[in-house]
Amino acid sequence: MIIKFNLLPKEQREEILEKEAFFKKHLFLKIYLFLIFLVVFLLGILTYVNYTQFNSLKKLKADKENQLQKYKNIAKKIKTLEKEEQEVRKRIETIIDLKKLQGQGLERLFLILKEMSNKIILTNLKLEVSKAQVKGLSLDVDFLAEYMRRLESQKEQIQAVNLKGVQQKILSDIKFSEFEIEILY
Repeated sequence: MIIKFNLLPKEQREEILEKEAFFKKHLFLKIYLFLIFLVVFLLGILTYVNYTQFNSLKKLKADKENQLQKYKNIAKKIKTLEKEEQEVRKRIETIIDLKKLQGQGLERLFLILKEMSNKIILTNLKLEVSKAQVKGLSLDVDFLAEYMRRLESQKEQIQAVNLKGVQQKILSDIKFSEFEIEILY
């Protein structure tokens, strides 16, 4: 236990006690004002930080939207290029097929004309993709039979040779046969 002796005169004691009471009253007020100032300061800092984050996020969002738009444009261009590529591929395939068909037609025409002798004359030749129709004149049916036999011997390119019709005709003492043949490829 501590014993406190106050040897000061009463006026000075009262004055000291008043100062201590005033200090105690104002101490709470100072602490309270300091805390309020501290809270307001922290709120200001937090508001500033949030505002700057909000602005940076807005800028980031705008940048990302711009990038997204660029990627969407690139995706549209890619789709357009893919469609164009498919069209070009189809065109190329069509051209290749036409070249093959053109070459096949020429080969078939060459085959029909190569096997013909000088005793046969063609009057009408119709080439299609899978068949050919030949009309012509022959001096004798034997020449026609030989022609058909030579065509049938070409098994790699010709499937069948069908005789559709033969008519014997006479023109100024010349006997000839008018014929029609169907050649299947």
